[in-house]
Amino acid sequence: MKTSNYIARLPQEATIKSMEHLPDYDLITIHLPAAKQRLCPHCGSNHCVIKDSGVWQTVRHLVYGQQGTAIAFHKRRLLCKDCRSTFYEAPYWVHDSLHMTWTLFDAVLADLMETLSMTEIARRHHIPEGLVHSVLQYVRFGRPYSLPETLCIDEFKGNSGIWSSNRQKWYLNKYHCNISDGDSHAVIDILDQISGAYLQKYFRIFSPEERRQVKYFCCDMSSSFSSLAKQVFPNAKICIDPFHVIKRLNDMVDAVRRRYQNQFRDAGDTAGYHKLKNISYLLKTQEINQTAYWGRRYEQNLLRLQEAFLIAPELYEAYEALQFFHDIVLSFPYSVQYENLTEWIHEYSASPVEEIRSAACTVRHWRGYIQNSWKYGKSNSICEGFNNKVKVLKRVSFGLHSFQNFRKRILLTSGRIKLMHDKSTVFEQIRTGKEILL
Repeated sequence: MKTSNYIARLPQEATIKSMEHLPDYDLITIHLPAAKQRLCPHCGSNHCVIKDSGVWQTVRHLVYGQQGTAIAFHKRRLLCKDCRSTFYEAPYWVHDSLHMTWTLFDAVLADLMETLSMTEIARRHHIPEGLVHSVLQYVRFGRPYSLPETLCIDEFKGNSGIWSSNRQKWYLNKYHCNISDGDSHAVIDILDQISGAYLQKYFRIFSPEERRQVKYFCCDMSSSFSSLAKQVFPNAKICIDPFHVIKRLNDMVDAVRRRYQNQFRDAGDTAGYHKLKNISYLLKTQEINQTAYWGRRYEQNLLRLQEAFLIAPELYEAYEALQFFHDIVLSFPYSVQYENLTEWIHEYSASPVEEIRSAACTVRHWRGYIQNSWKYGKSNSICEGFNNKVKVLKRVSFGLHSFQNFRKRILLTSGRIKLMHDKSTVFEQIRTGKEILL
């Protein structure tokens, strides 16, 4: 084994003739022996001979020492004696059309699986940004071949769409749909629309037997999602994550606080207004976490809450309802949670405070699905976590207009490929232009 070729990731049969340091890149000139097996790309015959010396070709290669690298080699011209056609040599280690080595192609593809922008990937490899887009075009994801037992679904803000060449404009969708596997913790598909009719059409592509295998359907408090589960997945238990309930109760507490705050402002009570102005974070902090989160300001923050509750008694009731539900989530076993939730709904459904009563009615409406989350230990946290990762990807990329590219990047960074230890099979599929089945 040639050590220099191994370090430079060059083919072992190549011989390095010279190395030249240029202002923008390093140029390595190599010599390649004539290939013993010469197949004609037109007729498949191996009865080919060298016609002439051919041309010189330069291709991009990996970065070494913060400097881009290019490889120059002599490409012979061959003649097929059977069909009389001429063609140039096609080294196995050089990409067919991108003027880059397959080693660099794999390195760019590996960076596309990270939360990096196209510009950053191009800067890392000292290549044009358009070349990174060309590598991404070789990635093709098909539809999932099967559905998981635990199906998690949620919407996220994408603002991407499809370019219409006829009208010369983008057809953008504000929200997209994230479908994840709650068992393997991976995104299995991204849809460009969230309408109920579109989702039903998508899931009905799968056979009825495949849809009956879905045992748990995790979503938020959305009527369209729950209706979809009832119509498409007859055997699935609908589970609503308590996270969404707590978010609803947090909004309830903040609504009561803002109502009092506006009353004090309109009445000219400056002192009362300032006591309620900046305590939103204090109201939403769970009691068991107050000591750790507040630290040295624990006593000071407790005093601020007490002063706020004295001038806003209905805010104290909303705060107690929120803390009571936190205790229900932490209680164990399921029978205790069931009894405590019954008590919570009975107590706050008849509250004279409109915001509390409305929130209690919402919890009562979705109670069965909330209890399923506790009973079966399923949640929609997988989708929520991936949505946060999608937001990071959008931010570092300053937005992605093309939905197809957006979908590819999400599936590369958060899909099942990330869970695979050996990605050589997937890389080989991408090289040959095959669809990656999820």
